[in-house]
Parts: sequence; structure tokens; C-alpha cells
Amino acid sequence: MPETREGMFSLQEAAEVLGVHYQTAYGWVRSGVLPARKAGRDYQVRDADLRALRAERSAGRPPRREVRVRDWAAQADLLYGAIVSGAETAARSRLQRLAVGVRMIEICEQVIGPALRRVGADWAAGTVTIAVEHRATAICERLIASQSGRQPRGRPRGVAVVATPPEERHALPALMAAACLREDRWLVHHLACDLPAGEVGRLATSVGASLVVLSSATSDAGRRAADEAARLTAADPALRVLVGVAGASLYDLVRLARATGGSRLVETV
Repeated sequence: MPETREGMFSLQEAAEVLGVHYQTAYGWVRSGVLPARKAGRDYQVRDADLRALRAERSAGRPPRREVRVRDWAAQADLLYGAIVSGAETAARSRLQRLAVGVRMIEICEQVIGPALRRVGADWAAGTVTIAVEHRATAICERLIASQSGRQPRGRPRGVAVVATPPEERHALPALMAAACLREDRWLVHHLACDLPAGEVGRLATSVGASLVVLSSATSDAGRRAADEAARLTAADPALRVLVGVAGASLYDLVRLARATGGSRLVETV
């Protein structure tokens, strides 16, 4: 296979190696099937990523088909109906159908998140019990875990540790963050809930992590997460720490995780 300087290919060259039209290769870049980086008005593709995709196609595993969902609100409503009634099998079947061609970050942002916020609003209004709300959350945790365990092919972006600050009992936001980072080719160590900064920092050092994400679901937990982040960066100035707060976007998390330089402590995830 011909190789350009430093093992990089233009997108046109990558398309030729893969035996597809340029627009097909461009679509794979846009959907995340073919990792690439912007270089002026073109894209550059690493040799390793190109070889990995070519091997998948040679083995008869076509690139994942991207599905365009016309009505996200309808999908969220259908999931809401399943989880609020405890119909886990129906919820799992719906998520599995979506996962064939929809990225996990979109499922979390557009379907699971809105469905759970609606359940939370129902609980606040007194129309569902706390037990129903907990059951719905637990179903969604299992659904996400069932779809996010496999590490995607391609060169990892880095090693990340995902946890919550002390006393934060809400596990789902951290699980979503871990799933979306893993989908974006990070090697993720998910530590779940309620860990002091010292333990998170020691684990991050032992696994060679360059990124820590502290997820919080309430304003109080957000303040504790910011304090813990300050302790982590004071102990290891090379460690980047992102603090997730209630209502923040997973798209922003992925974007900030990819970014280099800038502030070591970011509180807008």
C-alpha cells in the first residue's frame, strides 16, 4: 500500500486504497467510521487507521451504516413509555435497533437523557414514585452498559478515568460519559461513584491516564467536583481534568477531551 510522508494519507488517497469513491470515504469520516484529522481544506488519515478499516472490509465486515433519525422526540417518548412502566425487554429491543446505525452519544443525548428528564419531572410533580424513578434509571444504566463494553478499532486517543466526586450517588451521568469517551476511542477506566480525589489520582497515575472526568448531577456535587479537580491538578499539573455539571452536553465533553492545551481545569462539560 503506498504511503505518504509520516504515514499519513490524504482523504483522496485513502479512498483509492479502500477502493471507494471520495464521497464514500468522506461520509465514513463524518460518521466516525474512518478516523481523520482536518488539514486545511482536506483530511489526513493515519496509516494504522486506514489499514484497520481495510482489514475489516476484507474480512467481510462492512462499515457501520449511519442511520438518520427523523424524530428524536418520538424515540425518546417511546423509551420513556417503556422505562416508566418497567418494560425492560421492550426498552432493550428499541435501543438495540437504534444502536445498529446510531452513535451512543446520540442515543444518550437525544433519547435516554430526555426520557429520564421526563421521568424526573414526573417524580417532582408527584405523578410517579421514587421507586419508579429508580427503576427507570437502573434500566437505562443496564441498557448503556450492554452497548458500550467493546473498544472500537483504531488507535486510542489516550487513557481516561471517569468518576464522580465524594458523596455523589448518581451513577448514570458518569456511565454516559464513560460510554461516549470509549466510543470516541479513549481507553476508559470507569470508577462509578463517590471516590475521593486521592484515590482517583492514584488510579490515574497507575494506568497512565492523561484525562480525568468528574461527573456531577447536582450543583452541590458540581462544587465538590471542582474542588476535587483542583486537588488533582495540584498534585499532577500534567493531568487534564474535566468537570461535568448538570445539564451539560456530552458533545462538549468529547470535544473538550480531544482538545489539547488550554486550561487544565474545565468546568463547562
